[in-house]
Amino acid sequence: MRTISELLSHASETAGDTLIRCPDGDLSYADLDKEVWRVASGLRNLGVEPGDRVGLWLPNLRAYLCLYGACARLGAIGVGMNTRYRRTEIEDVLRRSRPKVLAFVPNLGRADHMEILNEVDPALLAGLSGAVQVGGEPVLTGGLRVTQYAELAAAEPMDSGLGSPDSGCVIFMTSGTTSLPKFVLHNQQQVVRHACDVARMLQLWNPGTMVLQSLPFCGVFGFIYLLATLRAGAPTVIPVMFEASETAALMLRHTVTHVAGGDDMFSRLLTEGDRLTGGAEKPYPALRFCPYATFNSALAEFYVTAYQRGFPLLGPFGMSEVFSFFSLRRMDDPEGIRTVGGGVPVCRDAKVRIRDPDSGEVLGEDREGELEIWTPNLFAGYYGNAEATAKAMTEDGYFKTGDLGTIQADGAFTYLGRMGDVLRLGGFLVNPLEIETHLCAHQTVADAQTVAITTARGNRPVAFVILEAGAVIDEAALIDHCRQSLAGFKVPVRVIPIDAFPSTPSPNGTKIQKAELRRMAEQLAPV
Repeated sequence: MRTISELLSHASETAGDTLIRCPDGDLSYADLDKEVWRVASGLRNLGVEPGDRVGLWLPNLRAYLCLYGACARLGAIGVGMNTRYRRTEIEDVLRRSRPKVLAFVPNLGRADHMEILNEVDPALLAGLSGAVQVGGEPVLTGGLRVTQYAELAAAEPMDSGLGSPDSGCVIFMTSGTTSLPKFVLHNQQQVVRHACDVARMLQLWNPGTMVLQSLPFCGVFGFIYLLATLRAGAPTVIPVMFEASETAALMLRHTVTHVAGGDDMFSRLLTEGDRLTGGAEKPYPALRFCPYATFNSALAEFYVTAYQRGFPLLGPFGMSEVFSFFSLRRMDDPEGIRTVGGGVPVCRDAKVRIRDPDSGEVLGEDREGELEIWTPNLFAGYYGNAEATAKAMTEDGYFKTGDLGTIQADGAFTYLGRMGDVLRLGGFLVNPLEIETHLCAHQTVADAQTVAITTARGNRPVAFVILEAGAVIDEAALIDHCRQSLAGFKVPVRVIPIDAFPSTPSPNGTKIQKAELRRMAEQLAPV
C-alpha cells in the first residue's frame, strides 16, 4: 500500500460498514470510498489536474475527508488552511501556493468567511479556476465560479486514480512566529507509511476502538491522527470543532477510547466530565490512549491529576517536517516521563541524534544538544523554497529540527524545548519551563513565560506573568520566590505582569511569540 487511494480502498474492503460520524452526515468506509471517487471527478471538471493545489479552508467535516481524498486520487495537493485565517493569511496562501480551487464554508461560529473572502485582493481570487462552497447558498461574485460541494458529490465517479506514491499530496504551514510560515510538502507514500506506523503504535486495530477526532484536520497533528484512523478502518466520531461540553458528551455517548489533544483541551474535558457524570472518579472509563501535547506552563503538573482520573496520557513528538507522532512514549514508562515530549520513533527505520549547537560535535547519551532526525518519511521539501529546504538539512540527509533534546540508552529521546527558546544563562542551557513552572507554583501567578536578555552581567532571564484574578503584582516577592529554590543564574531580573501573552494561533495549538516577548523584555528590563 503506497498511495492514499489504495489506503481508502483497503479501508472500504476491510471495514466497509464501519461508521465515520461526521457533523455534516455520517458515512461508512464504503461510502467514503465511493464519494471520494465522485468528488475527484467533480474537481477534475473544475480543472484540477495532477500537481495542482486545492485550498481546504474548512473545519472538520465529511466534505473535508472527501475533498482531501479526491485531491490524492487526482494526484493534486491539499493545502490545509486554518479556519482562523483572515484576509492577510488567506492572501499569503493564495499568493505562494497558487491553488487551482479553494474550498470553504460561508461561516463558522462568529466568523463570516464570506466577508473575509470579499476583502481578499480580487487579483488573487482571479487566479482560481473555481471555488467549492460547503453549505449555504452560493454568494461569491466577481466572476469566480462557485460550485456547491453537493454538485461534486453527485458527479459521475472517476474509474481510475492519477496519484502515485511520489505525488505531493499535502501542504502544512509552519507556525511562522518569527517569519512567514513555510509550506511543508509531503508525498503520498510518506503519509501512508507513517499512518500505518501510528495506527500500530496506538493499537487502533484493537477490538472496541472508538476514536474522537477533535483536532483540526488542517494541522499536522489532526491530519496524521485522522489518516492513522482511516488506515486502521477504525470507527470515529468527529465534532466540527472542539467545544468542551459538546465533545465531552460525544465521548460519553460513543464510549471513546482514543483522543489526542493539548493540555488545555484535556483540562477542560475533565471539568466537563465531572459536570456530566456528577464527579465520577474516572469520568471517561473507556479511554485507552491519549496522546498529549503540552503548551500551557500553568498546567505543567496537570498530568498527575489526569492519571488519577483515568486519562492515559502519552507524550508524543512531532513537527510538520517529520509528521506528528514521529515518536511516542511507552505506556509502561514512569509516570513523570510518560507525558514528556519525545519517546521512541514509531518508524523502526528512523534515526535520531544530538549535535552540539556550538562545536558541531555529535553527542552521546544524556548530552543536551540539537535534535537531528532522519526518517524515510521525511518531508519532500518546503514548497516553492528550495533554499530553505537545503538550509534545513545536514550534508548526510538529516533534518535539523531546531529543538533541544537528549537521547537515552534505550533508544528513546527527550524533547526539551525549541533551541530559539532555550535560555543560555551562566554558561548553561536552561529550559525556560523550569523557571515558568516555579513561578506558577506561587499563589498569585496563573501563567508565566520566560525569555533571556543581554545585560552587563551576561544573559539574564526576564519573566512575564499573568496574575490570578484579583491578585496584585509583588515583583520583589516573586523574584525572592525564585531565589529560594533556583540557582542564582536562573532567577529573573524582572517579573513583569501582562494581560495576555502575544501568540500565533495554530491548528496544533497556540504558539507563544517568544521573539515579541524578548523585544518587550529588552525595552522594560535593565541592561
